Amino acid sequence: MSRRNLFPVVLWLCVGAAPSLAADLALILDTHAQGDRRSAVAFDPGAALEQAGFEVVAPAGEGIAPLRAAALDLEARIAAGDVARLVILAAGEMAGDGQDSWLLPEGVGTVSRLRVGAAGLSVNALSAIAGAVEGPAVLVLAPEEGEAAGAGLTPGLSGFSEAPGVTYATGPRKGIAALLGGPLLAPGTSFAGVARAAPDGVILSGNLSGEAGLMGPGPDMVPEAQLAEAREDGFWRAVETLDMVAAYDAYIAAYPEGRYLSQARERRDWLRDAPEREARAAEEALGLTRAERRDVQRWLAVLRVYERGIDGIFGRGTRGAIAAWQERAGVAPTGYLDRRGLARLREDAAARQREIEAEERRAREKEERRDRAYWRDTGRGEDEAGLRAYLERYPEGLFAEEARARLDEIEEARRDAADRAARADWQAAQEADSAEAYAAFLRDHPESRFAEEARARLDEIEQGRAEDQAIAQAREEERIYAGAEVVRILVERRLTQVGAEPGPVDGRFTEETRAAIRRFQRRRGLPVTGHVSQATAAALMGMR
Repeated sequence: MSRRNLFPVVLWLCVGAAPSLAADLALILDTHAQGDRRSAVAFDPGAALEQAGFEVVAPAGEGIAPLRAAALDLEARIAAGDVARLVILAAGEMAGDGQDSWLLPEGVGTVSRLRVGAAGLSVNALSAIAGAVEGPAVLVLAPEEGEAAGAGLTPGLSGFSEAPGVTYATGPRKGIAALLGGPLLAPGTSFAGVARAAPDGVILSGNLSGEAGLMGPGPDMVPEAQLAEAREDGFWRAVETLDMVAAYDAYIAAYPEGRYLSQARERRDWLRDAPEREARAAEEALGLTRAERRDVQRWLAVLRVYERGIDGIFGRGTRGAIAAWQERAGVAPTGYLDRRGLARLREDAAARQREIEAEERRAREKEERRDRAYWRDTGRGEDEAGLRAYLERYPEGLFAEEARARLDEIEEARRDAADRAARADWQAAQEADSAEAYAAFLRDHPESRFAEEARARLDEIEQGRAEDQAIAQAREEERIYAGAEVVRILVERRLTQVGAEPGPVDGRFTEETRAAIRRFQRRRGLPVTGHVSQATAAALMGMR
């Protein structure tokens, strides 16, 4: 129940006892007393109200119909202006959803949020009826908890809307009896006075101001400070009676500096952790092993609420998945498993696994029918095009192995034919032993087993051509840059200085000199030609 919806509940559960305000009319709706009210209820509210001058209506009969009919008749009388003062007493099992509560007849069974409107009598409706009275109106509630509250409902009084001008009183039957036998019907007692004198466990809220009460004006006004203190005391008693997280939140919001603030916060925090604490303890009692925890994760994955690793570690992802499954299953989403929840999860996962297997089997059978039909339509592998078309659609199909085997045979025959042609062309290229012959062979047979050897020989020929061209170029440049004897002598001296060992320094370039030039070129990263090219001459003459 939200704080906003709970606030009115706590407020009317708040200050003390509540007077039943009836002008001339008192409507008693007691589910325990529909058959024999006096024996089923430990007090007789009708006697006290009759003695106070009220016309008492107490419908008899089983089920909700008599109670609803009496409420409708009261509404009609109020609309006709026949009611000056009003007391409505609703007693029995109740259930609510945080915004409204319903009085439920005995034997109603378990009702959900969707069915409770038809099965019970709305407290909001009773509140609205009381709010239509121009004179004093009191709605007295004696809620009890039972087993009727199903999905979406909380047992007992769990929220409703207050109507302006109406005084509300709530508490156990014993306290309501004391309220009716004492302050509520006492002449001259104001509602504030009734609140201060309310029996233990009875809370008043709503219209508590003014000198008048249900039975007329009181002798004196209550000081505002005293009334405020009484309201807070009543509010706190109501909060303690409800003992819910939302109730303590409502008190903290209403009294941020209240006298019971520390107790409210402490109790609220303890209650807030209680469900998780209890759920955790129930799961720990199972003593799940690491393997059993992995099973839980697998079941959650089968149910499509868990997508993380199956590691047997219950982290945030696993807890969230458990809570998601619990919410789907209609139980409290604590994120922890007890023995019943574990069994239910196992059953749900097993049922879903059977569904998945059945779906997969049907899909597999359907796909196999399509597979066989396509194999038939493509000619059952009689030609290469049909085989390739089949494998493209069904690479793992029923006939994939057979199709691949037939394609291998076709490819092998094609390779044999290609190999014979390549061998003949290779022999011709070797006989020609020219760059043109090898290039032509590679164009025709780029993937043959002779292709690598053809490329190597073609590279040798082209490299030889490049080297010959470089040597010829260097020879021409040598005539220009080292043609004179004096330059040759200088070259030989430079080679000697760098340790290239050119032989005698005599201006004659012997083979020994050529070898020295090649050594120098190799060291300097120059084209190795054995001739003094322009670059070589520059490198030698530029030495220091």
